Amino acid sequence: MYEITTDEQSRQQIDALPADALAPFTEARAVLELVPWNGAPYHRNRPESPMRALTFGPNREGDIVYLVLEDRRRVDILVVLWLA
Repeated sequence: MYEITTDEQSRQQIDALPADALAPFTEARAVLELVPWNGAPYHRNRPESPMRALTFGPNREGDIVYLVLEDRRRVDILVVLWLA
């Protein structure tokens, strides 16, 4: 299992999520705890990069950009977007 961390910016973005985004975000966060490498590479030309993006929500209206720190078994959430 991976530890999930947030900074002030991503915490504010999470706090600003609308009510209908909270359950999908919680599910996506659970995925990050278990299999963070399942997210898409943030830089498509660097598929092995630890910088990843995970889309979430019933219509894929949310996106989490994060960094996997494998040696620490940690995921740093950098950006959370909700486009609905």
